[in-house]
Amino acid sequence: MSPLKVLMSGLFIFTHAVACKAQPHNLADQSQQAAIKVITSGNLSAVMEVKAPAIEAWDIFGTLKLIDVVVPSIFKEIKVLKGDGGVGNILDLVFNPGAPFSSYEERIHKVDERKMSKEIDVYRGGFLEVGFNMFRIRWDVEPKSKTSCITKVTLEFDVKEDSVANISYVSMQPFIGMMKAVANYLAKNQRSLRHSPNI
Repeated sequence: MSPLKVLMSGLFIFTHAVACKAQPHNLADQSQQAAIKVITSGNLSAVMEVKAPAIEAWDIFGTLKLIDVVVPSIFKEIKVLKGDGGVGNILDLVFNPGAPFSSYEERIHKVDERKMSKEIDVYRGGFLEVGFNMFRIRWDVEPKSKTSCITKVTLEFDVKEDSVANISYVSMQPFIGMMKAVANYLAKNQRSLRHSPNI
């Protein structure tokens, strides 16, 4: 498997104020201070090559089969509160000890079967309880060859300015772990198929 490539963009916090003193013309002792600019929204993404056809990877990322693959290695438990894996589906994710949150609920916002893309929003708890206006996860699967594909996860977020320090809660690790779990699952299944006797 090719090495994991993590791409990060949009996560910039400028917290240093620049003070400028000016004495234009006859206005002595007048000072101006540059405003602090805090960027409170951004995105992070990670990609991974998977040694399996894209349709097989999408069959996991695009459905509730993902639950069986990532529990209990990544999550302690995932409960389906509503739906069968389509738009509007609500899941309750319970994290293993050490995670920033004990749990939160997420809702499937959009599914594009043709593009093999799915968007999920945090619906209740978690990031929304620590000042985030929005936290979205997007999964994409792109064909690379007949026997391999690229899986990609993108995190999009927006946080209130007075809670900008809580951007530190944003971590790619659980999602990278999910991609690795899927890649390992598919690799194992591919090996099983290759070594199965012909009937």
